[in-house]
Amino acid sequence: MRKITIIAIVIALAVCLGVGCSKTEEPEATATPVALTNTGDETPTAEPVVEPEEEEEQGYIPDEYSPTTGLENTTTEYKPVIVQIENEPPARPQRGIQWADIVYETLIEGIDTRFTCIFNDIIYEVDSPEELEVGPVRSSRYYHQWIQGEWDALYVHVGGAETPDVESYIWGPSADHIKQRINAAGKNPSNANLIYRRQGTGKALEHTAYTDLHADSEIYDYTPTMRQPFQYYPEEMYDDAKDVEKVELAFWRSPGWVEYRYDEAKDKFIRYMSGDEFIAEETGEALEVQNVIVQYCSVSDFANEGGRKQINVFGEGPAEFYIRGKHLKGTWSRVDDASAPTIYKLESGEEVTLAPGNTWIEIHPNNKQVVTTYTDGTVDEVNA
Repeated sequence: MRKITIIAIVIALAVCLGVGCSKTEEPEATATPVALTNTGDETPTAEPVVEPEEEEEQGYIPDEYSPTTGLENTTTEYKPVIVQIENEPPARPQRGIQWADIVYETLIEGIDTRFTCIFNDIIYEVDSPEELEVGPVRSSRYYHQWIQGEWDALYVHVGGAETPDVESYIWGPSADHIKQRINAAGKNPSNANLIYRRQGTGKALEHTAYTDLHADSEIYDYTPTMRQPFQYYPEEMYDDAKDVEKVELAFWRSPGWVEYRYDEAKDKFIRYMSGDEFIAEETGEALEVQNVIVQYCSVSDFANEGGRKQINVFGEGPAEFYIRGKHLKGTWSRVDDASAPTIYKLESGEEVTLAPGNTWIEIHPNNKQVVTTYTDGTVDEVNA
């Protein structure tokens, strides 16, 4: 936050008393298109100068830095593309997830998770690769669309839950705020040609839908509202917080199914699943994450909908923050509005400051265990 220092106030008073005050203003595979099926601003007075109370800025980032990662020398452009990428075992390794600025991981049917990936920096930076193929692209859920509302982004998916008169229906209220889609299948297909079947993968058909981010970004027909929900500056090291060795998440299984191990040399968390490194196809290496947020939400199964999940991303709840190898506790809150951001705060009530870089947000069931192991050997087991 911008602050007026004591020195500045003294100088300003001296100038006013000496000369009088005047009003001032503050300033790799071949992509072959194939038809898809649904897969689902005060006038000075003689009174003493009083420092004005400034409006709180949420998500402060200097103008020359990326709005989605807080990184310097990437891009200041804001035209994000959100892609739904699957995480079922036959889909791995996925392509493009290391390029994503923000990833939300949520449960879908049964015990599997899906990624809502926000891409911005990689698309608009000066040295962006000529091809930015990502996938496999899969279907949307209504809570994915509420996440999309936080970013006002072009939204890419392949169909979704399409039964009217059920709460999970993706063309209900959760769809009203979305300005532009690339939807390759099912009801209301649009720009479907921008999702294609990747050939020669050896994977089943439902795991072969891919898209290119450059081609996607070129069809933008509106100017998205700049969203900066995260605060990155001034940078905070959180030296008093405990040092993390690893954090284990259960989702619908047991702790350790999803795991992040801190690599101090890289100052990154390395992602694992079921004990194995989680590989990003575009790098051929284990996925690296700068910040991990665990957002505890109510999660349950819809009755009579084949295991589809009911996830509440509005309201409030506890949260865990893993930043620069440190563990902090706090809260999340979001008003019931599609375009409202989620606010993340520490237990002190201050907004959390992330490290510049990519962030993974784990939308975790509030009745499932998360285990944090510290470098001193102590363990924190949390059922939110």
